[in-house]
Amino acid sequence: MTGEHGQEKSRHQETAVEAAWTRVWKAMLIRGTLLVLAVALLGMGTGLLVAGTPGLVGGAVGGGLAAVFIVITLVIMYFGRNLGLTAIAGFLGVGFLFKAFIFMIVIWRLKDATWLDGTVAFFTIVVAVIGSSLVEALTVVKGRVPYVDPEAK
Repeated sequence: MTGEHGQEKSRHQETAVEAAWTRVWKAMLIRGTLLVLAVALLGMGTGLLVAGTPGLVGGAVGGGLAAVFIVITLVIMYFGRNLGLTAIAGFLGVGFLFKAFIFMIVIWRLKDATWLDGTVAFFTIVVAVIGSSLVEALTVVKGRVPYVDPEAK
């Protein structure tokens, strides 16, 4: 089927709610990227000053974990965007539990590592966990996504 200018009409028109979720997802991507950069750079810089190379590595581990946490959130938001706000909130809650599980596993695996400073890694990871939770909450609360999509078919 062709339209006015010979273009196909099979392209999906984005509804207002879908556009709002796209804006929320992009905001999460931007804020998450800034968080990862801040955690990595501050963690690695502070670690280098406090503990030398092992501190630098500990900060890098925390920055990497911040990136993993943000990617988990972005994946949840991307695949859940058409399921509604309640479903997104539920999936983000499950994602938080999954992140807590990852946090515990990483701390357990790194507790005896001699190639990094455990204190720097621990505090950087804690900042990554708290920071990613705050970025998620801030992004979802400020997202302004309507509950009802009158344009949905």
